[in-house]
Amino acid sequence: MESKEKIQRKESNIGLEYIKESYKDDFIQEILVTLDSIELELVNLEVEPDNTAYLNAVYSNFHAVRGLSGFLEDNLATQITEQTESLIEKCRKFNLSATRNTINAILQSVLFLRKICNQVPLVHETKFQGEVEQHLLNIQQLRDEIMLEVKQPVRSPENKIGEILVEEGAIAKQDVDDVLQKQSSIYQKMKFGEIAVREKKVEAGELIKAIRAQKIRNESSEQLVHIPIKQLDEILGILMKLTSIQNNLQHESVLLFGSDNAFSTGLKRAENMVLDIHRIIRELSMVTLKQSFQKLSRAVRAMIEDAGLHVAFSIIGENTELSKEVADELTVPLAEIMGCMLSSFVPEPAGKRGKLGNIEVVAYNKEDSVMIEISNSKAPDILNNQHKLEALRNKIEKLNGRLEYEVVDDGCKVTIILPA
Repeated sequence: MESKEKIQRKESNIGLEYIKESYKDDFIQEILVTLDSIELELVNLEVEPDNTAYLNAVYSNFHAVRGLSGFLEDNLATQITEQTESLIEKCRKFNLSATRNTINAILQSVLFLRKICNQVPLVHETKFQGEVEQHLLNIQQLRDEIMLEVKQPVRSPENKIGEILVEEGAIAKQDVDDVLQKQSSIYQKMKFGEIAVREKKVEAGELIKAIRAQKIRNESSEQLVHIPIKQLDEILGILMKLTSIQNNLQHESVLLFGSDNAFSTGLKRAENMVLDIHRIIRELSMVTLKQSFQKLSRAVRAMIEDAGLHVAFSIIGENTELSKEVADELTVPLAEIMGCMLSSFVPEPAGKRGKLGNIEVVAYNKEDSVMIEISNSKAPDILNNQHKLEALRNKIEKLNGRLEYEVVDDGCKVTIILPA
């Protein structure tokens, strides 16, 4: 016969199991509600990948799910929450933007956790366990990639300038090597750019663009202040009024004292200074297309993936500069053009891969204009839809630009021309 103490212990364990089972559904519901909150924050994060508040909210919610997952008595749920929380923590620690791969990985974790909550027996199926293990390996790979990016050494400015010029197609790799060789022997006291221009390896305009791009890429090492575009516009308005006053004073001064006296000369110098300030303010209000192209790239790759298309998408010339107002407004019409371009492709049957389609976006400066060319390897129906073309053309014209298109072989090329 069992001892009285053993019987009491067994009864106590039965009581604990009963209590745990009684509240298990409440814990599952709490997890599901928290997963809903994570999904909403991920939507916000997709729109603003640099917003740390959204990333912190996702992290806090996953931390809460991690605590609750212990009541599921399932090791898979605990592993998913721990690994995902670790991935988010890396992004927070090193102040990294949430990439599309990271957001997808977190969404996949949410999906697996939902399945575990809603279909408890699923955790014992070998296929499901294998899918979770592969997902955990993907998360580990993402964390490793983050650490590789963080640990990359800072390269010398000279080499960086050369790399940017090569990326933009402004100089050949062989010419970069030639300039670096001469810098180490003949022109030891000259900068890379000076030698490249002196040796006629690159145009001065292209070099200036590369220097600006270098400053943007290395901006973390500089002390910067943020000035709203609205305030820059106010400063420009004041400068225009100041210029008008100076012109009037200059005219009166010449009439009264002639053009060679000290007062007239001083006014002329002040006028030149104002013009310099005006030019600097104009340059401060310029931005590269990098941010707009990043938004476009995320949207297009999502459209390609959702539609199951076999299409390669690429962007060149993200360092091309435009006014911030135009760059911000440009994203929507560009995305609409991309949608029309993708409509010319059809999804591939499961298990089959046909000919790879191609869409390429190229931005560059030409004289006083910014050119954005969108090339498609297959002509879309938009070319036959005059109403849609006219709507797109009107949006570009509101940005003081114009839209052109042409058929090239079996594909087409749409060109947006904007004032630089």
